[in-house]
Amino acid sequence: MKKVLNPKIIIPVAVVLVLVGMVAYILFAPETWWKPIYIRFDAAEASADNGTTPTTEAEASTHEAPGSTEEGHSAPLPAALDPTHTQPAVTGTQLVMPAIQPGQGIMYELESKVVNLAEPGGLRYLQAGVVLEFHPSVKDYYEAKITEEAASGHSAEGEAVADPFHEAIDAMRPVIDDIATTVLSSKTFNDVATIEGKQILKQELMTNINTALGYQGVINIYFTEFVVQ
Repeated sequence: MKKVLNPKIIIPVAVVLVLVGMVAYILFAPETWWKPIYIRFDAAEASADNGTTPTTEAEASTHEAPGSTEEGHSAPLPAALDPTHTQPAVTGTQLVMPAIQPGQGIMYELESKVVNLAEPGGLRYLQAGVVLEFHPSVKDYYEAKITEEAASGHSAEGEAVADPFHEAIDAMRPVIDDIATTVLSSKTFNDVATIEGKQILKQELMTNINTALGYQGVINIYFTEFVVQ
């Protein structure tokens, strides 16, 4: 027991324990605690040890993003979809088009509609001639689209579209006719008996048709006949 308590043994052991404790404290204690010295590992040195090069934020920002070119620039949009192009651009589901005066657009006439009004017993009916006015840029858009498809080779071989605008709208004609019939037949006599009521009806038709088309192409609606009996 005397040999164990011998100062010549106790002092060296105590020194070793203190040194080990200090090293453990410096290495593993939280950085927010006070330490006689602070040891930090450099990420660059760690990367060098692994044979890799650290990536800086500036370098990371120049990495190629989806839809970009090798030079880091955004890939050019097709002309018909480019907002800076002279053709109408597509933003979401709307064509961005300059304003024009009523009557300067492209007229597209629907067949005369005869519907029963939403009256008790269905005793009243409405006969209406409807003409849609499209913005001229819509025609330019469809023509540009056909030109691009032909240039890229996506159009069918030998296929020629004389009037791409009317072909595109004709393809939507059943939907447009259904909207017109549904909206007209949902009205009562009082709904359409006044000028204000007819304007509201035009706006409702225009909104529903543009929603179906996917862009704000119809800028006005005209009634060439409007008879309620």
